[in-house]
Amino acid sequence: MGNYYQGKCFPTSLDLHQEIASNCPTVSPDGAYLIQCTPSQTKIVVSRTDTNTLITTTSDYIPQQIACDPDQAMNDAIDLAWLIVGVWVAAWTIRKVAQVILK
Repeated sequence: MGNYYQGKCFPTSLDLHQEIASNCPTVSPDGAYLIQCTPSQTKIVVSRTDTNTLITTTSDYIPQQIACDPDQAMNDAIDLAWLIVGVWVAAWTIRKVAQVILK
């Protein structure tokens, strides 16, 4: 089972954590801290370094993991393909019936 985040389904927790960490800002909005996010399989380690004192503090961030099926998109595409096939078969059948009636 995958993990859902911002409209995407990630197959593993590590993939999810890498995506979230890639969006991590490098500097705080006020410029007082340098920020580094390091993803792992179980969590994201957020390191924050004060630019004045150069003291680094770390904290663990475990994002909410919403279950999803990474193969669902493929299932939806296959379902759509079968619906299209059904429309073509119905159109062909109507055409053949019309040809038989007109003869």
